[in-house]
Amino acid sequence: MGDWKGKGKGRVDGQAGIDTRSDWKGSGKGRAGAQAKVGTGSQLGTRSASATVQMTSGGKGVSHVADPEGNFIFALEIDGLEIAQFLECSGLKSNTEIFELQEGGMNHRVHKLPGQSRWDNLQLRYGVTSDVSLMKWRDEILQDNFGEGSRRNGSIVVKNNAMEVVRRYNFVQAWPVTWEGPNLSSSSSELAIEMIELAHHGITVS
Repeated sequence: MGDWKGKGKGRVDGQAGIDTRSDWKGSGKGRAGAQAKVGTGSQLGTRSASATVQMTSGGKGVSHVADPEGNFIFALEIDGLEIAQFLECSGLKSNTEIFELQEGGMNHRVHKLPGQSRWDNLQLRYGVTSDVSLMKWRDEILQDNFGEGSRRNGSIVVKNNAMEVVRRYNFVQAWPVTWEGPNLSSSSSELAIEMIELAHHGITVS
């Protein structure tokens, strides 16, 4: 038809055209001016001095995602005093007993309710030094001198490479359950390692 429009003559004259408003942005003029832009600041794609990744969302603020720390620098504090740096620490764990209740007429599931909670004992392995404070603490139990003074509060302190504290696992009312001496061998060049196990009444994280 002679009145059809377009390069291929496939559009009738009355058909709605594509909006070409002068205030639209972008190389192809297909983005409204009020639409949020993708940030192109110098901080994007690089790590800041605080070792965090910065992300923006529509100009509504910045969220910080901290880099995870290593697990190889940590120490033991008892009553606020750092007494040892350890090679291994395990037992930072709690679990809760589950009670399952069956309800009549409800066949697709059972009710799971929490029971008593328990904390695992802390096991700490450290190199032998001249400090015998942990053995003296254990000796209080062996000599049947267990009392309120035998229970102590402390922390497992995690540090970064700059020796700055990044996390504390604070335990309360701890006392030494087990002490184990090193395996000695004249043919070995490894460190002499001792182990102490602490029972406690719970851990808080700060």
